[in-house]
Amino acid sequence: MDKWKNILDENILKYNVSFAAIFVLNYECLKDYIINQVRDFYSDNGKWDGDNYISEETAKYKKEVRALDKNIENASLKWFLQLDVITVDDFEKYQVIRKRRNDITHKLLKNLNDGFTENDTKLFGDMLEIYNKIDKWWINEIEIPIIGNDIPEDYNGNEMCGAQAMILSIINSIVLGNKGAEYKEILDKLNETLSFQWNLRSRST
Repeated sequence: MDKWKNILDENILKYNVSFAAIFVLNYECLKDYIINQVRDFYSDNGKWDGDNYISEETAKYKKEVRALDKNIENASLKWFLQLDVITVDDFEKYQVIRKRRNDITHKLLKNLNDGFTENDTKLFGDMLEIYNKIDKWWINEIEIPIIGNDIPEDYNGNEMCGAQAMILSIINSIVLGNKGAEYKEILDKLNETLSFQWNLRSRST
């Protein structure tokens, strides 16, 4: 009978649909970020595939990254693992997160009927933590050194995050935390931050 509430109770159903969508969204963004950042780092050339720009897989990239694992996600994660950006525990958590994402995607109706648990919430938090670790490291250790002396005096590496990470954070808070009104009040600050992020990337190219 409790499971029927997951479908028949409007508020529960809406929350579960939102959680499923947000879980998958964050996973896909994390996966693309992990793969693309490393591949772009090794590449000077690429090509357009529709609206997507795909960087060339150089010989060095294939030797130092793709050779680490036949799965490109795992290979990219192992590259970060070698540099101590993430831990072995993070790597193992990612495997669990990916498996759960696949289950949610391929058995969505079953998951909506069963509902989501505290363990799902913990996996979601683990996913955000992994993203945060990689994002902050990339900005501070890759992008900032390239820019050099052009860093603003008030720059705080511990508070910095990439544009995509910030947008995801806002989406997560609005959808799961009902914070739409709060974020409407800080759109100007968001635009300023995104502009700063764009300038960082422009200087590094």
